[in-house]
Amino acid sequence: MSLLSNTAGVKNVAYSNEFSDSAVDLAQVAQAGMVVFDTLGIAVMDADPDQEAALAPLATADNALAIIEPEPIFFAFGSGPPADFEAYFRGYKDAVDHLYEKLLADSSVVSEAAGGTGQGFRDTEQATWGLTATGVASARSSGRGVRVAILDTGFDLDHPDFRGRQITDRSFIAGQAVSDDNGHGTHCVGTACGPRSPTKGRRYGIAHEAEIFVGKVLSNQGSSLGRSTLAGMEWAVTNQCHIVSMSLGSRVAPGQTYLNAFESIAREALRRNTLIIAAAGNDSRRSQNKVCPVGSPANCPSIMAVGAVDRFLRTADFSNGSTNPDGRVDIAGPGVDIYSSAPEPAATPQPPYFRTWSAQYDTISGTSMATPHVAGIAALLRQENPGLTAGGLWRLLVAKARTLPQPSGDVGAGLVQI
Repeated sequence: MSLLSNTAGVKNVAYSNEFSDSAVDLAQVAQAGMVVFDTLGIAVMDADPDQEAALAPLATADNALAIIEPEPIFFAFGSGPPADFEAYFRGYKDAVDHLYEKLLADSSVVSEAAGGTGQGFRDTEQATWGLTATGVASARSSGRGVRVAILDTGFDLDHPDFRGRQITDRSFIAGQAVSDDNGHGTHCVGTACGPRSPTKGRRYGIAHEAEIFVGKVLSNQGSSLGRSTLAGMEWAVTNQCHIVSMSLGSRVAPGQTYLNAFESIAREALRRNTLIIAAAGNDSRRSQNKVCPVGSPANCPSIMAVGAVDRFLRTADFSNGSTNPDGRVDIAGPGVDIYSSAPEPAATPQPPYFRTWSAQYDTISGTSMATPHVAGIAALLRQENPGLTAGGLWRLLVAKARTLPQPSGDVGAGLVQI
């Protein structure tokens, strides 16, 4: 790193190991010319054109500094509003499907006449359809002793369903507390680690006794520079979290490769027995024959990429696919009409869609919702198999997945199962 700082003429360098638990305070290092994440071996700097030119020769195989690449901007993945009238009529059809289910006998499985695979699931008074479809509703495991980090927009620490839970939290967004005024993070925490018996309503959470690590790496507006995510990942790995769930990312163009910095981090995390799980992204419109590549950083080979299916186990219309050679979907999770926790009071509508949230609980869709299903189930499997390495946990998730008729490029190994 001294070679890097000397070549670029950087005088003020901040190091993550100078902070407790490597929890870098990005506000405190705002004036630093470079921030070094020691555990992961990554540095971030704001370089002017002259500095970029000076650094370019260092990106060679002969130097310890092997890769120089631009810092990404990450967003909370959301499916967004309908783009056209076709989307409107798809919504109308879904509403009719929902009404049809309501008229059926009290069963969690819908008849084949409902379409899809013939294995349509729905929410019951006891549990969400995602927990039923993945086998969580009948599982005995709780995630006790497993550390799960959710890196997102934060969390409502006062949510009544999480009173008494062991929660460690850090904000990596300058000027914003870990409290969630977006809603996305609270919803993801709820699915991954929510309670077995909520204060009201059906069960929606999976690893109900896991240790929760909440890292706010996206602002209340749902976005941030990649350095916030890097800081959260370093903090999670340093704290020996077994699983890191990231329902965030950015779009990837056809033919575009993964970011080497995040692949390097993911490999180091696996070596330290931390499995990183990330959302594949919601850029596709499959009803219009538009399938977009798996987003970043989920497209890294050492990060488990999660696609989404609906309650009929059909690939979600928005779910990205394995259209690029080095970005594949590894597994799928429930990601359409997912009920989970939400902030109270209700989160403030945020750009770009200014979605109106309900207080305490809400139902939303996205690969963002599929990802914490996989993370929560990973925690259950890790509890049942405490000797597993992170790589072994990845292989077990893939081996236990329910095979689906869709191409593996859409759903990977299939629907995640406990």
